[in-house]
Amino acid sequence: GERQIERDRRQIADRIVKMKKELTEVRRTRSLHRSQRKKVPYPTVALVGYTNAGKSTLFNRLTEAQVVAKDMLFATLDPTTRRLSLPGGEPVLLTDTVGFVRRLPHGLVEAFKSTLEVARTADFLVHVVDCAAPDPDGQIAAVREVLGEIDAQAVPELLVFNKADVAADVAAELVARHPGSVAVSAHTGEGVELFLRTLADRLRAITRVVELLIPYERGDVLASVHREGEVVSTFHGDDGVRIRARLSDASAGRLSEYVVHPA
Repeated sequence: GERQIERDRRQIADRIVKMKKELTEVRRTRSLHRSQRKKVPYPTVALVGYTNAGKSTLFNRLTEAQVVAKDMLFATLDPTTRRLSLPGGEPVLLTDTVGFVRRLPHGLVEAFKSTLEVARTADFLVHVVDCAAPDPDGQIAAVREVLGEIDAQAVPELLVFNKADVAADVAAELVARHPGSVAVSAHTGEGVELFLRTLADRLRAITRVVELLIPYERGDVLASVHREGEVVSTFHGDDGVRIRARLSDASAGRLSEYVVHPA
C-alpha cells in the first residue's frame, strides 16, 4: 500500500509539473495573441460557463472549428479564437475559454488567469449554461463568482441555456425566469439562429454609432468601414461620402480623422 501511495504521489507531482509547463506556454501564447488582436478592430466575444456546459460544442458549431469537447475538467486549457460573421454581416472574434467550477481555489484562479483573462478583456460574454444539470442556477452563480474574482463582472453578458434538446421544459422555464436569455442545442443546432440574432442586437446596443465624411478618392477607407462595422446609412454629397456606421472603439479611433461627430 505504501508503494502505491508513493507512485500516486509521483504521478500527481509529474502532472503538476506538466500542467505548470502547459500554463507557462499558454501565458506566452495568449500574450502574443492579445497583442495581435489589438490590431484587429472587431468586437471580441468570449464564451464562458461551468465545465461541461457545452461551450466548446457550441463554439465548434458556430465556427466549424475542431476544439476538444469532452466531459472533463479543464479540457479547454488554451482558449481558441475564430472570426464569426453575425446575421447582419458584422464580424466578431469569438473565443472559447476554460470551464469554470464551484469554489475554485484562489491559487488555481491565479494560475489560470492567463486563460481567463480573455473574459475580462472581452467586449461581451456569452454565458453558456447546462439546463440539463441538477442545479443550473448554482452553476450560474459559480461562474459569476469567478468572473468577479478576475474583475470581469462588468462585461455585458448574454445567458444561453444549452442542451434544450435534452431538457426542453427546463430550458423554457429558465428562459422565462431570466429575461433576455435564449435556449439552444449546440448538438442539434436548435435555437442557434435566434441566439446569433440576439447576440447581434446586444452588440449593436453597446457599439457606438459614428458619422464619417470620407473623400471619394479614399475608397480604401470606405471599404474598411464596411469590413469592420455595420453601415447604418450612406449619403453622397459634394465633399465626399457621409456614412453613419456602428464601429468598435478601435475602428473609430483608427478612423478618427474622418469622424464628423458621434451620430
